Amino acid sequence: MGLHIEALVTFEIALEIDPDFIDARNNKGVVLSKLKKYDEAIRYFDEIIEMDSNYAKAWYNKGVVLGKLGNYLEAIEHYDKTLNINSERPKVWNNKGAALGCLKRYDEALECFDRALEMDPENAEAWNNRGSALGSLGQYEDAEACFDRAIEIDPGYVEALYNKGESIRRRDKYTEAIRCFEKVIKIEPNYPKAWNSIGLALMAMNRIEEAETAFAKARKL
Repeated sequence: MGLHIEALVTFEIALEIDPDFIDARNNKGVVLSKLKKYDEAIRYFDEIIEMDSNYAKAWYNKGVVLGKLGNYLEAIEHYDKTLNINSERPKVWNNKGAALGCLKRYDEALECFDRALEMDPENAEAWNNRGSALGSLGQYEDAEACFDRAIEIDPGYVEALYNKGESIRRRDKYTEAIRCFEKVIKIEPNYPKAWNSIGLALMAMNRIEEAETAFAKARKL
């Protein structure tokens, strides 16, 4: 929080000196977004777009904020604007895919993740998101291959480890799934979803008391 406030002050000073300093205005919007001051952030990005409609970062950053607010259709429109300016942006393709996934438009999301991975094959987040989309389509083994690739790139990627465990659990491989969730907890002990999923796996194995202990830990977090 403190560093974000300091950064905000720095960008405000820069804008007092030069109100047309677009990069400072954009960076101020990004910091406001990190401080969860989304309406203010959007106002700054809109000001930039009025000043220079080809400033791709403003379209992208506004899209990110809209996604955080759950306005996925609007977020996608802004990602499309960004890609119209520069289509070689793997992060933008990945974010567009994530927004489409939130709308359950999984086939379209997969196309976006594939575009991102064509440009950046080492993008762990895109591999994880691709796996999530495949899992939502019931293609669990293909999904797990994506999660494995994400984990290979980033062994500490907790979300990919968790998603792999969930995919395995949905295939009724409970012991193997629990091993994944335990790896998550080893990295991040206060990860409630992992404890809850351990409980679900144990319940399916009829290990009721152990399951209740896991659920209790999830509830405390």
